[in-house]
Amino acid sequence: MFKITEFSKISQVSAKALRYYDQIGLLKPSYTDPDTGYRFYTADQLKRVHRILVFKDLGFTLEQMIPLLDGALGTEQMRSMLLHKSAEITEMLREEQARLNRLGARLDELERNEDGEPPLDVVVRKTGPEWIASVREVTSKSKVPGLIRELRQAVKTLYKGTLDQRVIVLWHSCAECEDAVDLEVGVPVAGPLPDQGRIRVRELKAAQLACIAHSAGLAGSYEVTSRLAGWLEEQGYGIPEQEPSREVYWELPEQPASPVMSELQMPIVGRPGGTPEAEEVRG
Repeated sequence: MFKITEFSKISQVSAKALRYYDQIGLLKPSYTDPDTGYRFYTADQLKRVHRILVFKDLGFTLEQMIPLLDGALGTEQMRSMLLHKSAEITEMLREEQARLNRLGARLDELERNEDGEPPLDVVVRKTGPEWIASVREVTSKSKVPGLIRELRQAVKTLYKGTLDQRVIVLWHSCAECEDAVDLEVGVPVAGPLPDQGRIRVRELKAAQLACIAHSAGLAGSYEVTSRLAGWLEEQGYGIPEQEPSREVYWELPEQPASPVMSELQMPIVGRPGGTPEAEEVRG
């Protein structure tokens, strides 16, 4: 048998980790001296250590490993756990890719500022009411491109009409809340139509909007929101609390940070002394 220090060197697992594995029942010593408390291990236990390291590398927690190592799970349960872990890692990679895309968007924004791009202009616009087919979820911004593709395909299949190129994203809650944004993705449709599954057809009511065109993508841009906020403050407009801000896309963003042309539209209420004349448009 090996003392814990010897087994640590052979297994390449620290003595501290081995003591913790013993504590949680993941790897019990072959023998513990009742007088000294010293732990002793055998060569046969290296196989279990190896399996622990394999599962650890796959991303399982120590607590999740216990039933896997003890054979308490059947083949189907084991397969289910591995598939679940695979899906977990895939989602994590997708979120990290979205974070990388946002970093790229910020770098692009810095470069645009250094290149002296033209200033962002704000336009006041009135939109008439229009019908949209939409899906509303509390989700992450990184999932919006997938929601858009799903919705456009469903609308094309279910309603058989010609698809408008515009996609409207309604931000019902904080657009900067990352993983818990209450958002609605909609596409214009020709008049009232029956709801289909989770697709709701509703009328998007007329509104007066402060609009600013940009190419920052779904990741957003501090420059864009800062410019809009400064303009609203300067002009004395208010923002109605119950009305979501809108983002209109004419191209499908592949990723949240994809540099596609879009327009941020903020509902506004009249300022003291009247409001400037606004364009009357749809969309």
